[in-house]
Amino acid sequence: MRVKDQICLDKESSVNQSKKRLVIGTNLFKLGFSTNQSKVYFFLSNEGLRTAPQLSKSLDMPRTEIYHLLNKLEEKDCIFKINEKPMKFGAIPIEDFLEKWIYREKIKVKNLEEELAEIKKKKSYKS
Repeated sequence: MRVKDQICLDKESSVNQSKKRLVIGTNLFKLGFSTNQSKVYFFLSNEGLRTAPQLSKSLDMPRTEIYHLLNKLEEKDCIFKINEKPMKFGAIPIEDFLEKWIYREKIKVKNLEEELAEIKKKKSYKS
């Protein structure tokens, strides 16, 4: 393969990666992620384990904001931390995260359906 062909393949791969990130980013936005939360999640997904100072430097964000974002992402169960010195953070694969998200949402819907059935049952007793 010629160098020119390899450069074209690299560009196509880069374009496909960008499109994939845009689609996933849009879906994360629908799930309540902020732009900066998405940036941190994508960075960890692509680059692997990182410390907060490394994230701060790589993403050009203040370290205090990075810690806030990491806390929010942990609450969403899409990242994990390794308690060592220095503390490192990593991303849960998007497929695993979405499966957990869907499972939790199904439980919420089931609970709401049960509550609705109880309300209807109580109304029918009063009638």
